[in-house]
Amino acid sequence: MDFNKVINAITGVFNTNLDSVINVDTDRELIHFYTMKRGKKSSVSHVTMGYKAKPYTPEFYEKLGAIINQYRQEYPDKQLKSASIVLSDSVVLTDTINLPIINKKAMDTSLTASLSNLYGNSSDLKFNRFLAGQARQVSTYAVSAMRKDILLNVQKVCSDNQISVTNITYASSAASNAAMVLNSKLRNDSFILLDIKEEFAKIIIVVKGKTMGFYTLPFGHKILYKTRVAPEDLLFDHSSAELVVLNAKERAKAKALTMAEEVIETPASEEDKKDESSDNPDDWEIEPLPNKRKTEEEEEDDIEEFEEEAEAEFLSKNRKKAPRKLPKFMLRPTPTNREGYMYENFRLFMKWTLEIISSNYNIISLGEPSAVFVNMPEEYNFLYDVINLEVEDNGLPFLPLFYNQQKDIVKKNLELYGGFYTKQLNTFNNFHATQLDNIKKRASDKKKEKAKDGAPTFNDKLKKIGEVIKKIATYDLSGKN
Repeated sequence: MDFNKVINAITGVFNTNLDSVINVDTDRELIHFYTMKRGKKSSVSHVTMGYKAKPYTPEFYEKLGAIINQYRQEYPDKQLKSASIVLSDSVVLTDTINLPIINKKAMDTSLTASLSNLYGNSSDLKFNRFLAGQARQVSTYAVSAMRKDILLNVQKVCSDNQISVTNITYASSAASNAAMVLNSKLRNDSFILLDIKEEFAKIIIVVKGKTMGFYTLPFGHKILYKTRVAPEDLLFDHSSAELVVLNAKERAKAKALTMAEEVIETPASEEDKKDESSDNPDDWEIEPLPNKRKTEEEEEDDIEEFEEEAEAEFLSKNRKKAPRKLPKFMLRPTPTNREGYMYENFRLFMKWTLEIISSNYNIISLGEPSAVFVNMPEEYNFLYDVINLEVEDNGLPFLPLFYNQQKDIVKKNLELYGGFYTKQLNTFNNFHATQLDNIKKRASDKKKEKAKDGAPTFNDKLKKIGEVIKKIATYDLSGKN
């Protein structure tokens, strides 16, 4: 067997005319230009440009257009005729909806009504859906959605810069595309992709070749320290939630103080008063000062002052926040070597991956994952042997995504590399900023225009037919009017 021909045949399946991927990373305020010639990984190039603007505002779209124009000027040799657009995960909505099995038309109507009930005015969203699973009495639909205005505006910016947009997708979907291309065994498999970058990581749930969910961790392989264990509570930024709790406590404290002052300043009753005619000065009653109650505005000012002081105190303490101390029975044995420390730190990724799996039964039940495939630098590959000693407790093995050498420009940018294959894989998560959703609207507008021009509408025709039937039914057969 000629293995070269087999390899060429496999790569030919994934061959694509796309030569460019543009990643709009609003989380880190970066625009990535990722290009490849004729599907050859050796020709991949990656250019990053930064910007400062609030996401998806007129200023943002203006800067996006300026960056594309700047890229064209600085890299005139790069082809940028057609491109796949990859947006951040924060712009997409994913869900699963269970519906009782009825006829197809009624189920479509029921699904539309469910989406409207769940997400309010769903006309602002572009929904993709497909039948993900079916039991005896229940059908499960997978749903993904993006805002229509984002789709239209992004396409308009690209069109104004002579770029044909083939697809718009999101980062986690594109990353799973790359995993399925680079590891062909995963193409129609159900699995978990743990993509660990330096500063953050993503847990992506893939069911039968389709991305169904994702979760971002605010830490990456940078925390795999060799001489200490990373404190988990300091890896997450809970400052906003902690500040809300602190403000609530201060509000309660301020209200309690106000009520206490009212109780203290209330005048004594007549029965409790001493005899006014007493000659003993010790028995003389001292008239209390008039009770000066605070107005609502004054109370609000006091509360605001409390909150400002609490926030300042909180921020000053939070800068020097110490790790949470746990009792000894909750602590694991202290590692004795570098490999032990690195494994203890990697257990944080294991913990959150297994937590995401157990918390998303509705998705996992549609396709049981075969394994957790991890994308991280090869220097940490020794961890897999240690991790999989606990495979019975974990329920899933943790395996490397790649068993062969891959270029860093590919491994570190799965969401960019996968953008080349949006036509072949994960099409459920592709969005097109077209006017297809407005066909019905345009048709109804045409009917209104015809009505304005004097042409009879369908309702007019029904009314006329009704008048004829009525006239026939009331006709006098004697010939008298």
